[in-house]
Amino acid sequence: MRIETNVGRGILKIAQGLQDAEMSAAEMVSILTPVLRSSGADLKDREVGNIIWDAGFAEGLRVIAEIIVSIIGGDDNEGNELKAVKQA
Repeated sequence: MRIETNVGRGILKIAQGLQDAEMSAAEMVSILTPVLRSSGADLKDREVGNIIWDAGFAEGLRVIAEIIVSIIGGDDNEGNELKAVKQA
């Protein structure tokens, strides 16, 4: 729910935005920050933005897509999101 609040769209609209290539860097940060914080990382928005920058925009989108699929599908991969971002 925090992701939806941060982005100002429902999770299905976010998924649609990914499909339609309508995702800004600010939205990416708004999605990834609470996910990374929930896995125990004490990161600020700027630090998450730097992670995205270092990994590359396409890689950031890939990770976000995995997160959205996990949320929609109810996948039990809690905590793996931080690993996916760090591997990038």
